[in-house]
Amino acid sequence: MDRKPHYFTLDGLRIFSAILVLLSHFATYAGKSASVTTGKDAAFGFLSVFAGLGAAGVATLFVISGFAIAMSASRDGGMSAALRFARIRATRILPALWMSAFVSLAARSFYGEDFRVLVMDFARSALLSPKGPYIDGVVWSLVVQATFYLLAAVSVMSKFRLSIYDLAKLIGLSSSAYLLILSGLHLAPSSAGTEGAIAVLSRFPFKLLLLQHGVFFAAGMVFFVASNQDRGPGPSHAQMTILIVLFSMMGIIEILVNLDSPGEYKYIAVSIFAILLVLMILGKLWDVEISRKISAYENFANYMSRISYTLYLNHYTLGMVVVWLLFRRGLPTYAVFIVSVASVLIVSASVTWLERKVQNAIRSRFAHPMSGAAKLAAM
Repeated sequence: MDRKPHYFTLDGLRIFSAILVLLSHFATYAGKSASVTTGKDAAFGFLSVFAGLGAAGVATLFVISGFAIAMSASRDGGMSAALRFARIRATRILPALWMSAFVSLAARSFYGEDFRVLVMDFARSALLSPKGPYIDGVVWSLVVQATFYLLAAVSVMSKFRLSIYDLAKLIGLSSSAYLLILSGLHLAPSSAGTEGAIAVLSRFPFKLLLLQHGVFFAAGMVFFVASNQDRGPGPSHAQMTILIVLFSMMGIIEILVNLDSPGEYKYIAVSIFAILLVLMILGKLWDVEISRKISAYENFANYMSRISYTLYLNHYTLGMVVVWLLFRRGLPTYAVFIVSVASVLIVSASVTWLERKVQNAIRSRFAHPMSGAAKLAAM
């Protein structure tokens, strides 16, 4: 069997998106307390241009997740395949989540928060509970992804009744309808009724049901199906192109409607998201050529892909507390920024190393040949 070329573009987009989210959050950190703020009270005024741009990074990570999960779930169907799919995702997601949640627990305890409350937040995070609050501000996105994984597992179990393409249409069209209603309410004249409806539709259950962010997952799924159409009969290229464009445009609407930033920052965010989507498409089209030219750096690319996840998990709470601590020690602003980012990177690298050890131990108990698709899905 020929070895599948490594998809370097995904690695690059993952780490870029994670860094974008990090900078977006650091732009909102206060200096006098471990909290977020805006305007002149922000600790790092020079990062103000990044405030809110993390929305583009999260959206891109959701699209990548849709692509990778579609690749993983597009193989054999049935109960055994669904269980294998669930095990691979759990092995990829949970070890780093649990270790990072412990880091956040330690950081918030050091800051002086009620430990009994924090333990409950930790438990909800570790279990990916649909009800928060969580120990870290980014865990909500993993809970949303867990819902997506569950639906993908159902598709694997019933592969011949609900294909990945059908699932993508179901998720994407439902999410599009929701976003059209929500954007219509935002455009309608302000009243108590419209404000109340917006408040209801903006609650977390609508994220959990993939209505707010489903278009991102769906765009990645349809793109995978479109880029692997030669593997068998399926929908026409024109149909899939229309869906990719539709879901991408609805994703832009989601960012514009839900990003709580001034207008110019919203346009920067959607521009970045659009550019990253184009790079993803071009990277997939040229993945063979890219792999041939830089295949010697595959190990480095794999590592960057792995650390992007732990960096995403560890930057928010830990970074916030470290920034507060360093300002208390009287360090100048730029020194605080450099040291706090370095601290987050060191912790993220440590979690990545430990995560790999745990993953290898788990996989050794379920040794089997892995296809190229499985390798990408496990990244």
